[in-house]
Amino acid sequence: MNLKMTNGILFIVGAIAPIAIYMGLGPEGADVIDEANAEKIVFWIMLSLPIAFMMTADTMSGGSGHSYAKAGLLIMIISYAAGSVGDGIYVQNSEMGEALTSTFWPAMMMGFGITGIGYFVQKTFPTLLSGLMILVGIFGFVVIGVIGMDNEALEIPLWLGFTIINLSLGILTIRKKNSKK
Repeated sequence: MNLKMTNGILFIVGAIAPIAIYMGLGPEGADVIDEANAEKIVFWIMLSLPIAFMMTADTMSGGSGHSYAKAGLLIMIISYAAGSVGDGIYVQNSEMGEALTSTFWPAMMMGFGITGIGYFVQKTFPTLLSGLMILVGIFGFVVIGVIGMDNEALEIPLWLGFTIINLSLGILTIRKKNSKK
C-alpha cells in the first residue's frame, strides 16, 4: 500500500469512526459499550486524523499553503489532545470536563479552518472543499466556543460537515493522480 492510499484511508477512518462507535456501539446506539469506553475507542481511532493531516502537509512542502497547513495542524494536535482529556473527564465530572472541552474543541476547529486556508492557497484539494473546510472551521469555533454545545440544531450540521469534509479529503487523496511536492 502506498503513502497516498494510507493517507486517504486515515482520513476516511477518522471520519467514520466517531459515528460508528458513538451511534453504533455506544450508549446513544446499541449500548454495547459505556460512554467512557466509547470515548477511549474514538480517541484511539481518531488519532488517524492528525496523522492524515500531517501526511498531507508533508506533500505541500515548499508550497504557498504549507505554513498555513502546518500551523493549523499544530493547533489541531494540541487541541485534540486537550479536548479529548476534557471528554474523558466529562464522564466523571461534567463541570470540569465542560471547562476543558469548551476551550479546546473550538481551538481544534480553528486549526481545521487554518489548515483549510493552506489547502485553499496551495490548491491541494478542490477550492470548494477547501472553502467548506474553512467555513466549517469558523462555524465550529463559533458554535462550540461562543454559542455552546447546548444547541443540537447547530451541533448536528457541524459534526456532519466535519465528517463529510474528512471523508471527502480521504477519497480525493486516494484518487489523486500525483502528489504535489
